Amino acid sequence: MQTTPAGNSDKDFQSQTQSIYYKTIRLIHLFFVSIRRNIVLFIVCMMIGITPMLIKYSSDAGYYKASFTVMYDELVRKIYGDRLAKINTLVSRKQYDKVATILQVPLETAKTLAHVEGTNILGEDLRKDLNTDRIPFMVNITVDDSSKIRKLQDGIMLFLETGNEYMADRKRVKLLENQEELDYIDKEMRAIDSLSRRGIIVGNATTTNAALDDKTEKSSGSTLEFSYELYKRKQELLRKQRMPSGLVVIDDAIVSTAAQKSIVIFLAIGIALGLFLYTVLAAFVIPAIKFKD
Repeated sequence: MQTTPAGNSDKDFQSQTQSIYYKTIRLIHLFFVSIRRNIVLFIVCMMIGITPMLIKYSSDAGYYKASFTVMYDELVRKIYGDRLAKINTLVSRKQYDKVATILQVPLETAKTLAHVEGTNILGEDLRKDLNTDRIPFMVNITVDDSSKIRKLQDGIMLFLETGNEYMADRKRVKLLENQEELDYIDKEMRAIDSLSRRGIIVGNATTTNAALDDKTEKSSGSTLEFSYELYKRKQELLRKQRMPSGLVVIDDAIVSTAAQKSIVIFLAIGIALGLFLYTVLAAFVIPAIKFKD
């Protein structure tokens, strides 16, 4: 009885599968044999991989992360990202006296800050965000005392808006311009009110003239529309006076989470690093050193 082509194909597939399986098992066997022969090197490599991860895990203990969302009216997000990065540079250098000064918070509060960064709503670095839209951004902070989060939030917001002489002067000029425009609007609205009163009197005195009534009605409508536009602008300026800040927190950092990740993650990363280092040394570096032509 002859074997069908389909039967040959199945046998070839099974043969290839078994070949791959046994090759994989052989490679794993050789790897364990290598570990037994170089047990000291293996232990050293694993220690080199795991130890930094354990140090990182212990250093994160006791830290908390929090974030708050900021809405802004002017400038671009990158500028705020750059300013936050400068604060973080001072924190990383442990120059807490400078941090306390620029955030206008007590020194003990400044010392609780471990990290600060800005991101857009997609989680991307704010320093690389060159968009000019007005979408809010996030400020993320890491602290070792969650009770100081609100004070640090207020300090960071103050620094972002009035952290240097230029921005402080700019804020004062904006408030002065708002007040001048409000005075002008009040003057215009008083003039419109006076003209409207006169127009009503004229309209009542000329009710027998239909053409004049129509003209007066159109004029009164335009005057009312313009007066309403002035009123809306006045309300907007009053809102800016009551809330003069160009930056507004729309989602406070009231909830904090532990910054420490699971130790299993750190151990897994450490083991992977140790195995990689051992494989490189055992499979390439040591044989290359011992190689004789």
